[in-house]
Amino acid sequence: MSVSVKSASMVRVGRHYKVGVDDMVVEVADEALSDAGWRKPDAIVVSSVVYPRLSGQSDLASYVASSLGFQGVSAVAVEAGEASGLAAAMTAARLAAEGRRVLLVGVDKLSDAPSSVIYKVLKGVYHMGSDGWYMISHSAIPGLLADLYMSSYGVDRNTLSYWPALMHSHAKLNPYAMLRFAVNPEAVASAMPVAKPLTMLDSFPLGDGAAAITLAPAGDGGGIATLAAVESAVGPMTVAHADDPLDMPAVRAAWGKVKSATGVNSVDVMEIHDSYTIMAMLILEALGLSERGKAAEQVALGKFSQGGEGPLANPSGGLKARGHPVGATGVYMLAELALQLAGSFPGVRVDGARSGLAVGINAHGSTAYSALLVSSN
Repeated sequence: MSVSVKSASMVRVGRHYKVGVDDMVVEVADEALSDAGWRKPDAIVVSSVVYPRLSGQSDLASYVASSLGFQGVSAVAVEAGEASGLAAAMTAARLAAEGRRVLLVGVDKLSDAPSSVIYKVLKGVYHMGSDGWYMISHSAIPGLLADLYMSSYGVDRNTLSYWPALMHSHAKLNPYAMLRFAVNPEAVASAMPVAKPLTMLDSFPLGDGAAAITLAPAGDGGGIATLAAVESAVGPMTVAHADDPLDMPAVRAAWGKVKSATGVNSVDVMEIHDSYTIMAMLILEALGLSERGKAAEQVALGKFSQGGEGPLANPSGGLKARGHPVGATGVYMLAELALQLAGSFPGVRVDGARSGLAVGINAHGSTAYSALLVSSN
């Protein structure tokens, strides 16, 4: 299913109070289309999660297409909770494989409402028939998982703190990141609790954002990278339904499908869904990159860092520090990886990278998506 990534564009994740969704979309779409050398795509695929719920806007894709002046094109919106960006990429890639030139846009606006309202919306990423009944915060389930992880594997709080510190060190150099400042592990552990043992510095910031990539059939010529495969798998509906709460079978299954489809078993760089520190640990272990219960220790020892063993993890700063503009996050991952493979990412870079993996999940892993990009050179 290989398709060509022709271009990528992003705005800096942040609180864009005076900027609307249409403005952000126009900015990234105009740049992506210009870089691709296109006047108009054949199809537009849009991913957004929070903004449609806050605004009440339905059929967002057609309105995005109209705001860009593209009447007559096909337009479809895709939503899969926090995994929406990569779910939309799956649709966009299928359309491109059919011979169309596709503009994939991820956009979300969280600053239009107080944080208390946003977190109520985000509870909807969990199953509302079970988890949604409990009067707990969005961070409560990750907090419980972190506590279980620490007690099950003998991991201490300080060891878990190295991941956020690594993410901030990467984001500091990324002009598109929301939190461009360094923190040390001690600051992570001593920060304000959000759901013990997790602190504010273990959690993603609420930010607005928009990102776009253009996709074309593999024979279209040129391109900054190749999207070789996008696969998905469904996991347990709730943590209570999981055979093992510290396992993410959907992540393992989606990555397994990618490996089966492409024959690729390892990558040079990856962008993974670290909405909370514990989610990163569980994803690294589900991908088979760390033994169960060992990811935090290995991160603390330098694995997944620049110059360390294993693929470089989240050179963007990840959801933790780049930010998590929910519906746009997966598209950011793809844009960042495509620029990495083209050697033009404007931050921490993996020289000579030939392959990159994006992993997105919803909630605790109710669904997972894996997207493999490879160098087009």
